[in-house]
Amino acid sequence: MEALSEELLTAWLRLTSAIDNQRLVYGLSFNEAVVCSLLERESRRGGFLTASDLCARTGILKSQMNAILRSLERKGFISRQQSQRDRRQIEIRLLPEGSVSYKASHQRVLDLARRLVDAMGEEPVRQLIPLLHQVVDTFTSIQQEV
Repeated sequence: MEALSEELLTAWLRLTSAIDNQRLVYGLSFNEAVVCSLLERESRRGGFLTASDLCARTGILKSQMNAILRSLERKGFISRQQSQRDRRQIEIRLLPEGSVSYKASHQRVLDLARRLVDAMGEEPVRQLIPLLHQVVDTFTSIQQEV
């Protein structure tokens, strides 16, 4: 069992190192891209998110989220406004410039994913996707127990 755990850790580290070394997004940190992704999806629904929403959906700590939001605001990618419905809430929205930058980075990542599918073949990728979801869900569950 120990040897299998070591093999899993080695594979995990290789994957995360390969992804990290590719610098998949430009002009945004990885976490900024994740936040922009969530805000982009919400804007398509005509809505907004709060910092608490973003923390809950990403697992990013509040202090880290505040730093990410400050950075995105400085870049002119997001706006933060006090809610008219609930003055205690700050509504966070992706601005047009943020949307354009995010979409450009997202397209680059999609292009890399398409190349990966082309190289590996559709069937192995279709089999891999549920396994990756299972790994994330199981890892999240284990982390919550600790």
